[in-house]
Order: sequence, then structure tokens, then C-alpha cells
Amino acid sequence: MPSPFGGLTSIGVDETGYRKGHTCITVVVDHERHRAIWAHDGYGRDVFGLFFQTLTPEQRASIRVVAGDGARWIDSCVHEWCPNAERAPDGFHIVSWTSGAPDNPRKQQKPLFVLSRKTAGRQLIFAV
Repeated sequence: MPSPFGGLTSIGVDETGYRKGHTCITVVVDHERHRAIWAHDGYGRDVFGLFFQTLTPEQRASIRVVAGDGARWIDSCVHEWCPNAERAPDGFHIVSWTSGAPDNPRKQQKPLFVLSRKTAGRQLIFAV
């Protein structure tokens, strides 16, 4: 059986809560093959770093795009482990960030497409 980490080029990462105690799990998906490839209890820089530690240097070098929300811990891990990869907001978070815009354009006080203060000044590409 081939490794789930072979040929990775575009991955997504997100954390989600389960159980009532706000227990979190971090999940990494392969966007090319449309499947989850790694999951671990917890979230944050240290947990996402565990994922990159399981990859070989060649597998890390093959990753070109990492999609996720605007969490800074994702940025710091990508910068450390995959310095040539682009960071991209994922489709779910783009919709959630922009869906709060008012329906009536005359009442708008901010531009319709404001992602977040966390993304200000960063180069963004879109992964859908």
C-alpha cells in the first residue's frame, strides 16, 4: 500500500472540537486526493509540527500550497517546514469571513471583501 504522504502538493489543515469539553483535534487533508491523511489530538504549532516531522524532507519539499484558516500557528509551521509553499485561505473560511457583510450595499461601511485583520499584508491565493 502506498504511503498517504507520497506525492503531496496541496494540503489543508484545520482544527475542530469534539466532545463537550472543548477537546480539539487537528486534521490534515490531501486536496488532490480528497481525503484526510493525518489527525492528532490538540491544535496549534506543536501539533501541526508533529505532522511535518512524520514527512521526509522530499515529501515536505513537494508541498506547494497549504490551505487553512487565518491562524498564525499555521503560518509559522509552513514557514519553518515548507518555506517554498504558499499559504491560502480555504473556501469554507472565505465564505464565513465574507458572509457577515450586510445585504444592503448602501448601508455598508466596510468593503464587502474583508478577510480578517490577521490576513492583512499577506499574499493570499485561493484554494477552492
